[in-house]
Amino acid sequence: MRLILMIVCIMQFSVAYGQSVDFNKVILPENVTASSFEEKLVQLAWKNHPTNKIALKNVEIASKERNLARWKWLDDIYATGNLNEYTINPSPDAPTNMFFPRYNFGIRVSLGTFVSTPIRSRIESDNIVNSEHEVNERKLIVREQVLAGLEKLKQYYKFMKLREQIKEDFLTMYKDAEKKFSLGEVDIEKYRSSVQSYYNQAEEVVEAQTNYNSAKIALEALVGVSILEIDGYQQFLQKLDAEIKID
Repeated sequence: MRLILMIVCIMQFSVAYGQSVDFNKVILPENVTASSFEEKLVQLAWKNHPTNKIALKNVEIASKERNLARWKWLDDIYATGNLNEYTINPSPDAPTNMFFPRYNFGIRVSLGTFVSTPIRSRIESDNIVNSEHEVNERKLIVREQVLAGLEKLKQYYKFMKLREQIKEDFLTMYKDAEKKFSLGEVDIEKYRSSVQSYYNQAEEVVEAQTNYNSAKIALEALVGVSILEIDGYQQFLQKLDAEIKID
């Protein structure tokens, strides 16, 4: 029984260890070329968005504050000097010990320094860790926002293309009904119905185009550049077209 429990614990530990997040895969480093259009967007969003730059800068600030805390004890060391006309160019008639000593060096020893300095240093080290966690949190958020935004873009693009195809079908039916109506082969009601169906579909196309453009704008706000300028965009659209193509 104990052997079984040990094996289970070891397996759970192995799974937990294997599931540790590699944040260099969440956001590819800048020197790594993204292999897909999706990863390019994530990489650009991380590089360009000001919020991410703030998070990275906070790590630098925390590191500087830790260095300040480590050297705080130097505040207890001081040096002073007596510099005046008598010490710089003393008169031969003046007493030789006037305004002497010229320089003073001293150390103020505070027992609290020996306690507070290492504590401050540990606190600032913890602040660095927290800042790094915030950076990693931003990486997860950026990836989620970009990929979710891209899924909306895909959805609205497909909606737009499908509705455009249907619109063409309704246009064909409308022109056919118009021709038959002029020949007296269909009555006014059937003609009006075909006209109304066409215009209803045309409105749906406009709505789909608006949704697509809105999704594109939202995604561009994350990546910081126009999607049209990103390599692989046209291939990305071609792939979407192939997915909705009716053979």
